[in-house]
Amino acid sequence: MKLLWRGDWIETPGYEVPDTGVLVDASATVPLITLKNASGRQQRRPGRKVAVFLYTDGPKITVRKAKTKREEPRFTGDYRVTLVLGTATGTGNRVIALASRVAPSAQQLVIHPDLVRDIGDGFSAEDLQTVAVRLLAKADVLARHCRESYLYSTRTPPAELTELLTESLAETGAPEPVHSAEVPAVLYPPEGDKAPADTVLRLAAKPAGSGLPVAVLGGGDYTRSEIIPALRRGRFSLYAVANREPQIAALVGREYGFALATTDSERAIAELPAPGLVVVATAHDSHARLARAAVQAGHRVFLEKPPAVTVDDVRALAEVMRANPGAVEIGFNRRYHPLVRKARARLQKESGPTSISCTIKELAFQEDHWYFWPNQGTRITGNLCHWIDLAIYLIDGNPMPISITLSPRMPGTEPGSDEERVLTVTFEDGSLLTALGTTRGDDIRGVQEQMDIRRGHTTITIDDLWKYRARQDGIERYSRTLFRDKAHRTMYREGLGRVLASQPSVYSMRDMVVVSAIQIAASDLARTDERATDIPDWITLAEGKSQG
Repeated sequence: MKLLWRGDWIETPGYEVPDTGVLVDASATVPLITLKNASGRQQRRPGRKVAVFLYTDGPKITVRKAKTKREEPRFTGDYRVTLVLGTATGTGNRVIALASRVAPSAQQLVIHPDLVRDIGDGFSAEDLQTVAVRLLAKADVLARHCRESYLYSTRTPPAELTELLTESLAETGAPEPVHSAEVPAVLYPPEGDKAPADTVLRLAAKPAGSGLPVAVLGGGDYTRSEIIPALRRGRFSLYAVANREPQIAALVGREYGFALATTDSERAIAELPAPGLVVVATAHDSHARLARAAVQAGHRVFLEKPPAVTVDDVRALAEVMRANPGAVEIGFNRRYHPLVRKARARLQKESGPTSISCTIKELAFQEDHWYFWPNQGTRITGNLCHWIDLAIYLIDGNPMPISITLSPRMPGTEPGSDEERVLTVTFEDGSLLTALGTTRGDDIRGVQEQMDIRRGHTTITIDDLWKYRARQDGIERYSRTLFRDKAHRTMYREGLGRVLASQPSVYSMRDMVVVSAIQIAASDLARTDERATDIPDWITLAEGKSQG
């Protein structure tokens, strides 16, 4: 499939069409507006940030992160709101459609059905241009509502947007006169096959690397900055990369030497020669499903956090982990940090319950960021899960959680908001976790975290995974790493090393269930505005009991 991206027509795989999408074979398109800062991350004082990171994180990590940010526009910097004239491939009807968060033009585009309208055979490219001018008169509405595609978020386009499309088509006569320079240009995609394009693009007869074949599901900046470099160091064979955005799949595939690129993650799993390795770094709601499919296809799996979003996810993943011991590694990177390991070893010399308090300075996102989609499980699932997992790792004896509470929603926030709320988890042995995720405070150092850990007569503080202090009987012992480090490289070195050595993964099914139970219950509290809940009965899965 040909797709226009940053001024060039590039060859990409065709779209995988979700149940919520209509595939349109485009005969003409009109790009309306460009979506600024499509990543949804709020950036402030980037120059100062680089200088601070050189001090806190060191030159290697800083240069790598700066390079990733500089290159990000290549992959996400040309998203548009585009008006499309074409044919719906399912029905053969001529349609006009308003596509949000897409390329300026492509031979085929996938669009939410609420933004697709049937039209007559006499509708021309000039008519398309006329409708475009009418829509641009309400560019503020387009900018406000078209930063997400609505194909993957489970949210439907708002009435203000769908009514604007309907009204723009229903108006009679020419729009108000505009300056000729303000009339949007019509783009004509190259002629192509009218059938749906293949979701797989073959790039090379032989993948880069000569080791165990790997499929990487998800081609975002984390994949490019952490996962692919780790796979290269391990000399894996880069066989397939998948991303639901065609241009990302194609660009990553070509740049890093993958044999094929696809928009269909399940197709990547099926194409990968078995036994291989599947790394799952897609949107959260697909993690458990794809991990299960990969194991059932005979592959090892490295599953990025969070492993599950729903109860059904947990049940499915627990079933496959129980039936295939050691086949699934889960990527909670903080467990691999040397200061965290040092703290765990020190705590094991004490006895009794553990109290853990965490304060996490989170990243600020725009309201339309995918972290806030209903199917992604709230930021508790997407981010606070790290410190839930750390508590499970540090508390001795594997006690079961028995209840959780969530502080009230902040005044003025919408129902379901998980911003600025304190999570408290009580365990059956008296251990306690409190965690506050906040966007308040200095943000130049990015994500920052402070942990206070207490057991017996020992108090340990870890400041931003950088500085460590242990106090016992009035004596203080200090330690630190040279630079701040989130331990991603260590996690992948050890985890991928186990795969290459045919050794089992070390992350247990029990921990997956317990961490998921806490984060799911906490997310439910955020959605319902309730204050407290017991841990659900299905957590007995953690002990290998019947699912009931």
